[in-house]
Amino acid sequence: MGQLSPLVNGLTRTNVTTQGTWTPSFGVQGLDVSYYQPNVNWQQQWDMGARFAYVKASEGDYYTNPSFGAQYQGSRSVGMIRGAYHFAIPNWSAGSEQASFFVQNGGGWSADGSTLPPVLDIEFNPYAGKTINGVYMGNTCYDMSAAQLTAWVHDFGNTVRALTGRLPMIYTNTSWWKQCTGDPAGFGDYPLWIAAYPGAPSNDAGSIPASWGAYSVWQYSSTGPFAGDSNVWNGDYSSLQKFASDPAKGSFDSLSLVRDTTSAYLNVTGWSVDLSKPWVSTAVAITVTDPGNQTTGYSFLANGYRPDVDSVYGYGPAHGFGSNIQITSSGTYKVCAAAVGTNGNVDLGCKTLQASGVEPPVGSFDGLGQVRTPTSVSLRLTGWAVDRANAQSATFADAYVTDPDGQTTGYRMSAAAARPDVGTATGYGSNHGFDTLIGLNKAGTYHACVYAIGQYYNTSMGCKDIAVGANPEPKGYYDSLRIVQAPGAANLVATGWAFDPTNTGANIPVHVYVQSPDGTNVGTAFTANQPRPDLNSILGIAGDHGFSASLGIKSTGTYTACAYALSVAPLAPGNTPLGCRTIQVTNTPPTSGYLDSASVLSAAGQTSIKTTGWTYDPAVSGSSNPVHVYITYPDGTRQGYAFTANLPRADVNSAVGISGNHGYSTQVPITQRGKYTVCTYGIGIAQFSSGNSSLGCQLVTY
Repeated sequence: MGQLSPLVNGLTRTNVTTQGTWTPSFGVQGLDVSYYQPNVNWQQQWDMGARFAYVKASEGDYYTNPSFGAQYQGSRSVGMIRGAYHFAIPNWSAGSEQASFFVQNGGGWSADGSTLPPVLDIEFNPYAGKTINGVYMGNTCYDMSAAQLTAWVHDFGNTVRALTGRLPMIYTNTSWWKQCTGDPAGFGDYPLWIAAYPGAPSNDAGSIPASWGAYSVWQYSSTGPFAGDSNVWNGDYSSLQKFASDPAKGSFDSLSLVRDTTSAYLNVTGWSVDLSKPWVSTAVAITVTDPGNQTTGYSFLANGYRPDVDSVYGYGPAHGFGSNIQITSSGTYKVCAAAVGTNGNVDLGCKTLQASGVEPPVGSFDGLGQVRTPTSVSLRLTGWAVDRANAQSATFADAYVTDPDGQTTGYRMSAAAARPDVGTATGYGSNHGFDTLIGLNKAGTYHACVYAIGQYYNTSMGCKDIAVGANPEPKGYYDSLRIVQAPGAANLVATGWAFDPTNTGANIPVHVYVQSPDGTNVGTAFTANQPRPDLNSILGIAGDHGFSASLGIKSTGTYTACAYALSVAPLAPGNTPLGCRTIQVTNTPPTSGYLDSASVLSAAGQTSIKTTGWTYDPAVSGSSNPVHVYITYPDGTRQGYAFTANLPRADVNSAVGISGNHGYSTQVPITQRGKYTVCTYGIGIAQFSSGNSSLGCQLVTY
């Protein structure tokens, strides 16, 4: 624009070389004027095609355009949409001061559809190198750094928005903007009015600064065809009308407190639409002032499904927002929303909410250890947890323990143990500790994660790992395997000892597996609970740890018996094989004995055949076995009689080296006269006896 105040120490406006009388072939034509065009024929400008006008209102904080009112109303009187601009002198006073001066002197805005948003004209310093009223006006960039100029523009813009509800449009040229501001990002919310004068008719405005993807207005000439400077709106007339009206529309519907398992959130809902492009989902700006009076801004895309909005306004269904903003403390929150438009934002109002119980639980997972006893191994988890939503009451801590096999199990621990150190440090009270044992059944590495459990949500207190070693396996020895026989029965007897080093006072199980000649394999459980003082003396342990396992067998052949000591201590790596032994089971010898005598005995009117002698089964020599007497009568018939050889025969025991009673003396009544043949047989009673033995025969006569 370059249309300066004529009141500053007699300086006059410098004319710019004529660019021509042509107009671009697109958009909506317009003009801008200042004090130097006091008598504009507005009807003529309208007839030439101008549909909008910008009028200089102020400069710095010392000058107002005396023709502003006439120009502003004159342009409107012929139907033009008009607005005001301010010429910035950044090194003269603060951005906020010049913005306030501008708004007070014509730079206001209202959503009446005929008022364009305010404009900040910032460009090459027209007073560069000059001294005015004793004040040196600086260089082209006002003797300000890029950061200072950038901050100044934001200060101006934020003040204008606070006073009018609209961000100003920025008028500048690409060359100066890049040279003096460094072409920063962060100005995309401001509409852009670019000044660029091509040497010949063109639709190309050239390059624009980095913050913008497109310009809103292009000043393409300073000498025609329109009065003042000639401009084109980059769009159709409908979009120009929208630029002059409310830039955006929306509603801040609700503010509520929501929670998940770990945090609390402010839930904001509503809708927002950019009226310059209602077919596009655009942003909504949210500011949150927390209980500590700190304000934080957020931007959310308003693209949620809101058919109700579409039904009423016809903007399309995708303009809703419903977003969560995490908060970390209880208290009063003030939340404000603004609909964001390309041409400015619209305040949707503010809401307040009193949030309680916001603070998540706190605590510490202090330690993960192990506790070992002869009968158990446990993880020990220690720490503390406080639910700050209800800090005076005890809460819980939940542990999730992953075992060496990857199986995870959850445990709930009461955090109610005395922890005066926690009370002193936090002020939440002393009864918030936990000290919990979790029994284990396998060795390996355990991974434990602990959470403080609150009324509303939970807080991770971290994870720890611990390697839990196995207990030693049982110890023992397989001493012997032998056959033990009894009348009618035979047993394999396995003997030895076994104990668990972790729990030497316990009697541990011993399992013996016998493979029979037919290939079957049968296991039998025993307990190593027999006295073994020799073992106790050698190993220095107490208790009874011997075993003698008796296993019945039914046939001869080869038997293999294997013994195992079973652990009773937790986390033992397994059972201990004590070895295997093989034994050959054969038939035992037949019975032995003798028929000492056979005679006829008459007494008390009764005649009998009496036999005497002895017999025993070598395999079970301590037991009395049967003796059978067979008598052949004078008439040729033969009859057997069973008796037991259970009379003392010390002479036999001494001679043979056995014990027990093995003598017999039998009487069988007879009546026939004649010769009798008497034979006796020793009957085997061992399980695998080779058979019965003849003890002899004698001939007697009656």
